[in-house]
Amino acid sequence: MKWLKNVFTIFVSPVETFQRVKESKAAWIIPLAVTMLLSIVTVFLQLSLMEKDIVDKLLEQQTDPATMDAVIRISQISGIIMAFLMSAAGIFLMGLLLLLLNLVVRGSAKYMQLVTVAAFAALPTSINGLLTSLMLKFTDAQSLNDVSLSLGAFVSDKASLMYRVLSFINPFGIWGIIMYVVGAAIMMGRPRKVVGKWIIGAWLIISVGSLLIL
Repeated sequence: MKWLKNVFTIFVSPVETFQRVKESKAAWIIPLAVTMLLSIVTVFLQLSLMEKDIVDKLLEQQTDPATMDAVIRISQISGIIMAFLMSAAGIFLMGLLLLLLNLVVRGSAKYMQLVTVAAFAALPTSINGLLTSLMLKFTDAQSLNDVSLSLGAFVSDKASLMYRVLSFINPFGIWGIIMYVVGAAIMMGRPRKVVGKWIIGAWLIISVGSLLIL
């Protein structure tokens, strides 16, 4: 029950929560489990739209009905499995990246402490995905891009550069970045200003880089 409490207090008092779980070796388990569960539910809610996109592409290729059914079933199962695995892999990978930052800023954090930070910081993004999927499910959405909780929602042309730029300005994404800064600073024993400039700088570089690639 104490571990589950941290999942709620992280949103209202992140500093106190990270300080409380700093020496815990298992604090990452519950937020990781919640993130994985939310990821699976999110994909499940999106299955109908994902299926529609697949069907449209297969019809363009004049795929026979039997093959089409098999492809759809495989895509549904693989989508759920990938959501389960990728949510976990992403958290442990982020722990490694934070460990590298720990070396750069000469912090005192251990790997699993940084995995704990990554697990908690992933919660806002998971909630964003769930809320978006619920809105897609219960509205007349025809595409996964029809609903967004970012500033991109105010742009009608979903293929435009402006839409991609504004999509990065998402309150849940920013919330997650703040959690990374606060949690990493506490675990590393370094000032937030020192840690924050690296984390925010990396986020900006990745965001701009993805825009250039796409």
